[in-house]
Amino acid sequence: MSDQNCLLTFTYLLILVMKRIATRCLRRWTLVYGVILIIFIITQYHKSWSKLLDLHIGMQKSKNIIECTLETQELFYRNQKLKITNCSIIDGGEGITGGPSFDNVRLLKRIVERLNYEQTIRNLDVYGPLNNNSLIVLIQVHTRINYLAETISSLSQARGIEDVLLIFSHDYYDMRINDLVRSINFCKTMQIYFPYSMQIYTDVFPGQSPHDCPPKITRAEAIEMNCTNAMFPDLYGNYRNATATQVKHHWWWKINTVFDRLTAIRYYTGSILFIEEDHYIVKDFIYMLRLMQKTCPQSKIFSLGIHSDYVSSRKSPQIHVSNWISNLGISFNRSVWNELIQCTNQFCYYDDYNWDWSLQKMTKTCPGHTFWTSTLQNSRVYHLGKCGMHHANNCTDMSHIVKLKQNLNTLKLYPETVDVTLENTKQMPISGFGGWGDTRDHKLCMHMMNHYDVKTQIQNRFTKPLKR
Repeated sequence: MSDQNCLLTFTYLLILVMKRIATRCLRRWTLVYGVILIIFIITQYHKSWSKLLDLHIGMQKSKNIIECTLETQELFYRNQKLKITNCSIIDGGEGITGGPSFDNVRLLKRIVERLNYEQTIRNLDVYGPLNNNSLIVLIQVHTRINYLAETISSLSQARGIEDVLLIFSHDYYDMRINDLVRSINFCKTMQIYFPYSMQIYTDVFPGQSPHDCPPKITRAEAIEMNCTNAMFPDLYGNYRNATATQVKHHWWWKINTVFDRLTAIRYYTGSILFIEEDHYIVKDFIYMLRLMQKTCPQSKIFSLGIHSDYVSSRKSPQIHVSNWISNLGISFNRSVWNELIQCTNQFCYYDDYNWDWSLQKMTKTCPGHTFWTSTLQNSRVYHLGKCGMHHANNCTDMSHIVKLKQNLNTLKLYPETVDVTLENTKQMPISGFGGWGDTRDHKLCMHMMNHYDVKTQIQNRFTKPLKR
């Protein structure tokens, strides 16, 4: 009996010891399992967080694209509608009038900045990169879409146009104009947008501020009104008109931008041809420009036309060499531009709201530089504009364009030779035509020349998601 009790006691004690050992081991393994479980959870959480972060970034990128699309659509739907009849775009008055009425002008400003930053060249995959034997045609565009359509149509017929880069410089953002330009498939194209336009700065400088002096008041009346620019009338006693000053600002901005701020043509040393939205271009214009450059290598500036609707039937066109610049189809290269910018003051401070007269002043009074100009008397560029800032006619009247096209059938194209005549030098007017007396215009003009690269200016704005 005693042996049995001892066995039971021993068994009981063994069970207690095993239970205690098992309990301790279980606690330790529980801790180990707990640590492993925590590590596993952290690893999986990190993977999930990375996926969520990638998804968030992707959603933000998609959101940016959607926002940009919605912004563009908003601009489109707030614009006036145009009728399109027989491939002719018809509008009323001076091209596209009225335009978008923005609740938030910052919307337009952001889109213009974005497009200027991107510097997109279309059709590059079809026609290949630009080289120094190519030609850049820079077109200044406002709102006269009828004329612009004719200009584009005339360019499409030119021999050698497939090697040209067309750069359209706009001071008015409109989807119909954009659609017209983006429909071009016969050469490379690019669009840039004047960032200081009246469409963006509607009621502040450089637009027409309500605090600015009315253009046609006396200085005494301006001082009594205490308007912003009372002390800065032009040489005829008139005050600035933003509609007029914008044209000169736009011309100066685009030429500085193209020569000094476009990445794609940073090393381009070939010629740039300057035309406008209401110019009709004859199809042998590239050939004629090359012929003029070969015939008159002493000239720095070349003009492809004069202001005349007369179409000459001469077999040998005439070139007049002088120090006078015709403003139709001006062309020069980067080396000439580098000379011109040394005389920026003559352009920016000359009291004349016309860019062409300011350019004349610049070339005539630039110390140490002589700018000989070859001007083609048998025009390859014709001025279509019978409406606009200097004309009160209706832009829908296109009858003179039909007549011009008929007359151009008599023009002798691709001549083998040209006749060169040295013309007597012309003198500049004693003073300019005014409209450029405001010191703010002078400073903005100088600012455009001295401004740093547009990409440096805004590159940080698009590294983060844009919020409306």
